[in-house]
Amino acid sequence: MEQCDMRLVQFRFLATLGIFILMIFPMTVRASTIRDDTPDSDYVALGNDPAFAAVGTFTANLTGCGTLIAPDWVLTAAHLILGAHSGTFTLDGTAYSATQIITDPSWDGNAQDGNDFALVQLSSSLAPIPPPLYTGSSLLGQTATFVGYGFTGTGLTGWKTLDGQKRGFQDVVDVNNSNFGNTASVFGATFQSPANNALPLEGCVAPGDSGGGVFVSDGSQYYLAGVISFVASTNGAAKSYYSNISGFDSISPAMPWITSIVPEPSIIALFATSALAVIWRQKCRCPKKPRF
Repeated sequence: MEQCDMRLVQFRFLATLGIFILMIFPMTVRASTIRDDTPDSDYVALGNDPAFAAVGTFTANLTGCGTLIAPDWVLTAAHLILGAHSGTFTLDGTAYSATQIITDPSWDGNAQDGNDFALVQLSSSLAPIPPPLYTGSSLLGQTATFVGYGFTGTGLTGWKTLDGQKRGFQDVVDVNNSNFGNTASVFGATFQSPANNALPLEGCVAPGDSGGGVFVSDGSQYYLAGVISFVASTNGAAKSYYSNISGFDSISPAMPWITSIVPEPSIIALFATSALAVIWRQKCRCPKKPRF
C-alpha cells in the first residue's frame, strides 16, 4: 500500500458523544451509515442474519457492542471500559451482568496503536453458538461484514439518528499502512459512494458501533476477524460520510492474549487456519488504493 503524508483525522467513539449515548440513549442504538440509494431494510436483514447472532450491545462506562466468543465470554473494545469494573451485555433483549472485565494490556488509549480489545466474562452462559475466530494474516482485499448497534444515516448525511435495530454492512478492506495505524493490527475499509464502485450493501461504522464484530467469509462460513474501533477521514469530517474509513483491529495478533484468558475448547477447536487466506475467492469489487 502507498504511504500517506496527509494527516489522518480520526474520531474514536469516546468522550462527550459516547457519554451522550450512555446517558441519554442507554439502550436505543442502531448501526452504521448506509448508501443513500438502498433500502434500510436490506441492512437490517444483513445484521440479523443468524451468522451474526452473537453480536449484542455492551455497556460499561460507554455503550457500544460486543461479540460472544464463548458461552460466557464477550470480546469488545477497550475504549468502552474507561476503568469500569462492571458492565452489561444485552442479547435478544436479555441483559447479562459482567463478573469480570479484562483489558488488553497492550492497549494504550490510542486507537491508531491498535490492541483496542477487552474481554468480558458473563454471569451466565448464553445459547448462541460463538463464531469461529479468524487467525489468518491476509485481510487486505477481502470483503468484510461489519455488525453493530450505533447511530445511522446515509453517506450524504453522516450519522444522525438512533433506534433499536441491529444492522450490518459490507466493505472491502483497503487501508493498512503506517500512517493509518499499527500495520500489524489496524485495518480500514473505505465507504465508497454508489458512483464509485460501491458494494450493494456498502456502509460505514458510526458512534455506538464500537466493539462490534468484523466478519470475513470463505463462502460457507463467517469468521470473526476484528473488532470495530473508530471512524476516520482524510479530508476533515469523520462523521461516517462517503469516503470515510471504518477502522478496526484484527483479532489474529491478539490471539495469544485471548486464549490465555478464554481457553475453552469450544473456541480453540473453531479457530480459522491460515488456509482461509484463500478468501480472495469470494466476490468483491477490486479495491482502489486509498487516496492518502
